[in-house]
Amino acid sequence: MGSIETVFSIIILVITGYVLKSLGVLREEDATPLNRVVINVAIPSLIFTSLYRADLAGISHLLLIPAVCILTGFISGAMAFTWTRYRGMDSRTAWSLVIPAAMMNSGFLGYPVTIGIFGSEGLVRAIFYDTGTTILFTLLGLSLAISSGAPRKTVLRRTILFPPLWAFLLGITFNLLGIHLGLGGTVLGYLSGAAVPLIMISLGLTINFRFFRDSITDAAAVSSIRLVLSPLIAALLACALAFRGIEMSVIILEASMPSAMLAAVLAIENELDVGLTSACIFMSTSLALVSIPLWTMVL
Repeated sequence: MGSIETVFSIIILVITGYVLKSLGVLREEDATPLNRVVINVAIPSLIFTSLYRADLAGISHLLLIPAVCILTGFISGAMAFTWTRYRGMDSRTAWSLVIPAAMMNSGFLGYPVTIGIFGSEGLVRAIFYDTGTTILFTLLGLSLAISSGAPRKTVLRRTILFPPLWAFLLGITFNLLGIHLGLGGTVLGYLSGAAVPLIMISLGLTINFRFFRDSITDAAAVSSIRLVLSPLIAALLACALAFRGIEMSVIILEASMPSAMLAAVLAIENELDVGLTSACIFMSTSLALVSIPLWTMVL
């Protein structure tokens, strides 16, 4: 399947979720249990099986990919912070913009797009990139916990027990040790197949236009950083680290993803402006339906 067909197939799945919500078949609240299945079962299964079957001969070079993600996130966050200074925002509002600018949806949306365009070989690179997003999530969570006086143990515990992280570590371990899965491999294959449709339908359920009303200017600024500047930053960093070919393409594609939904989790837990963060996530995700096809044509 070509890149354009892949992206439009994903768009149709997202629209399917939105239509199901509009018809009353599913509710917006149903996205929460769907997301739990995705995060705790489907995505870990997809990550594990992809890494287990992958050729990890060049793993030492792949380990640099998360570094590109982290640096891209920090630079993007710094750009958003500069915007908040220009707008004269207080610390709480500034964090509400910095987080969705720094964190990209490299797993929830990045995996389906990458696997559709670059196949399993590309997905392995995307998984390494998404590990950087998990590290970003932890670092930002710790920073917010320190600044607000919240318990740091909560952030560390959630990260240590994060199922996709364990799937990443176990997938590499089982691959390198040559451990045979038997029937377990078949079961995990079925579970991993549920990841893409569940992710996209869940995303469609969360589309809500009411967040746009009071935040359109700031959300547009964050969306510009995420969808235009971030992939350009990642491209420069990838060049500096001598990435070429499929690694370069996947890095740029992953960096072009919209704001991560996990940004809303940090906003809620730290009592930030959740409406503003949600507006950034929604606008960047909506505009990504246009920008991602454009980036795929460039790649």
